[in-house]
Amino acid sequence: MYFLRRFLLCLLLCSAGWVLFESPAKASISLNVMWIASSDTNVVGYKIYYGTVSRQYTNVIVAGNVTSISISGIELGNTYYFAATSYNAAGWESSYSPEISYTVPVVNAAQVSIASTSGGIKISVNGMAASPYVIMASTNLINWVALATNTSPFVFTDTGSSNYSRRFYQAVQGSAL
Repeated sequence: MYFLRRFLLCLLLCSAGWVLFESPAKASISLNVMWIASSDTNVVGYKIYYGTVSRQYTNVIVAGNVTSISISGIELGNTYYFAATSYNAAGWESSYSPEISYTVPVVNAAQVSIASTSGGIKISVNGMAASPYVIMASTNLINWVALATNTSPFVFTDTGSSNYSRRFYQAVQGSAL
């Protein structure tokens, strides 16, 4: 039997892939999903499985030999469950990675964009006028730190972003946490 070393599946949340479609009540986003590559040299690609019921994956994306993909049509307010597999040239597939879940927050037609600038990471929030938002940052998607609170629309630049090898951002509607 073909055994593969375990690899990690991570969600890259609130990245530049956040795109809102239709009305806020039926809005959907594109969600960027990333994982750490398997160290097994026989791995030639990955598949990402997801659905709205734990361990019942109704969708599969054959990602190929990359470590991130964008999934469109993710609906706001729903909880999604994700798992990944790797496969070799013969098509033999590993067992599922540990499952992770993500509940997509409901936002009130806010658009968040992130850009890298010479001064740091620039985060633009354009939501319901005068509605408060908190810019949160994390290096591990578990522990989040509030960086700034402001009312929409606004732009915040994280001038300390170069101090981290990687940093994830999210804009949360509401006052300072």
